[in-house]
Amino acid sequence: MLTDLFGRDFAFTDRTQESLGLGTRAFTLFWQAAEEAAASRLYGGIHYRTANERGLAAGRQIGTRVSSLQFRR
Repeated sequence: MLTDLFGRDFAFTDRTQESLGLGTRAFTLFWQAAEEAAASRLYGGIHYRTANERGLAAGRQIGTRVSSLQFRR
């Protein structure tokens, strides 16, 4: 959905942890950020690999569905 809104060539830098003294993360695609977030939960012991795979697939399907809707004002 974010790719549909901002375009495929929308590179961005995540600075959310900068105030904690941690580095920034640069991404060229929104999907890269989603995959990294999923991996962090795997390494943190929060999710299993299958949960990440299913969550990423569900997120892609939801984003595609939302992007296909036309909202009336």
